[in-house]
Amino acid sequence: MPSGSAARYGTRARELRSGGFPLSTSHTFIRKNKPMRNKNRFAQKAFSVLLSLALLLPGCGGGGGGGGGSSFPRQPALMPAQALNAPVIARSDGVQIGGDVRPSLSNLSPAGTHGGAAISSGRVRDGESSARVLDVIEKHAVVRRSDDPGNKYLRLFEGTPVVRIRETTPDRYIDEVIRVVQLMNTALPYDKRIIVSPERAPRPGFEESWPNYIPERHIFVGIEPQDSWPPDEKSPVRVAGTQFGSSSSGIYIWVNTSALTNTNHMRKVLAHELGHALGLREHIEPGDYNSIMNTGYRNISIPAHLLHQIDTDALHALYTRFLEQYGTSLYDPNKLGSWTDVSFHLRGDVDDVSFGASSRNGLIQPWAHGPGPSTNLSGMGSASWSGRLLGFTSRSQSLAGAVDLTINLEALSGRIDFTGLEHWGVNATPGPVGSGRTWNDGDLSYSVTVRGNTFTQTGGDAGEVTGAFFGPNHEGMGGVVERSDMSAGFGGTR
Repeated sequence: MPSGSAARYGTRARELRSGGFPLSTSHTFIRKNKPMRNKNRFAQKAFSVLLSLALLLPGCGGGGGGGGGSSFPRQPALMPAQALNAPVIARSDGVQIGGDVRPSLSNLSPAGTHGGAAISSGRVRDGESSARVLDVIEKHAVVRRSDDPGNKYLRLFEGTPVVRIRETTPDRYIDEVIRVVQLMNTALPYDKRIIVSPERAPRPGFEESWPNYIPERHIFVGIEPQDSWPPDEKSPVRVAGTQFGSSSSGIYIWVNTSALTNTNHMRKVLAHELGHALGLREHIEPGDYNSIMNTGYRNISIPAHLLHQIDTDALHALYTRFLEQYGTSLYDPNKLGSWTDVSFHLRGDVDDVSFGASSRNGLIQPWAHGPGPSTNLSGMGSASWSGRLLGFTSRSQSLAGAVDLTINLEALSGRIDFTGLEHWGVNATPGPVGSGRTWNDGDLSYSVTVRGNTFTQTGGDAGEVTGAFFGPNHEGMGGVVERSDMSAGFGGTR
């Protein structure tokens, strides 16, 4: 493991309550504070590019659906540390980075211009109601203790869950695991996001001691034929399964490659099983809600971002409103507190590039969108792009600033700077440039590396930067920057 990632993957022992639960998901990982100048975070060996899979079967894990294609060349396989970066999704109308929250301009009001970018803002009813969120949690997340059947409990990860991919899983599936984790992370608070360890997991023995074989706070993921599954899970044939240990163990997810049918099926299966691991313990009937937790997905459409709105809101509620110390919570619906199904959106537009963020119930989801190029970035010399940033602080205060990106086209590395950062009130429309209060010291800076047509941070300030180049000749760029104290989308032109 590279030294620059040690803080990201370090663990701290913690006692867990003994609870008498028949099944447990109380496993925690403590993310240590990252230094403000954390370099060489991605000095890890790249894994092989994902190979295509085959067709479609129902069962636990379901399958089918997914987003349409776009003019966007195949990208290199992701590395484990990039699980904390935002997803990059090729859709039928372009490439989207970050959350699935791009609002229509028709639903927003013009709010002037910032440095050549047209700014819009407004409120959109695009979330789930408190009644529906509580209904899903009560029916599909609540468990009962064997020694206390009169009460209802939730078992959740207190810290950051750690995914470790089993050493017998072929390398070609690693990219898929990371991409699915990125999509799941769009629903989770910044300090509860799943990480993928570069250290591969050994195969559990599945004897009586197997629950103690997986460390606390860890999710082992095995993707291989069913012959390698636990003995008691080999019949009847299943697509996937999730096995929970005792209160002092981890979770094991296995996926049957013999039953997989295509890439979309693989992604849905992984997201479905991770949903179980994160606390959505029971399946959801399609007649009740369209959800990643549905069974029988053959005839159910799956969004490009995998998660339906009910999945996003339920997971966010669990990990912001109901989580208590040691990951054990006596369920009380009143803990949901104030909840709204209306989001406040900020959107910026520069030529064909759009970007922004949404704020609802404390969940900040940044995004950027633009037309995908047909080739990856390359050339001689250097190139620069400039534009704007729009987003929110961790307290949902509106945030804006300038962005400048410079790339050495031969080395495919460079620097991105966010300057003149200022903020206004909670869910407020930004005023003219210079009218807000300076955010922190007013700037952020990162070194970046280009892989294919995307770029991510390799050092600099705390946080993750995920971007892509847009347009036939890479005329535009956009992306998101996410930290514990702010999240924003950005975009610009060459």
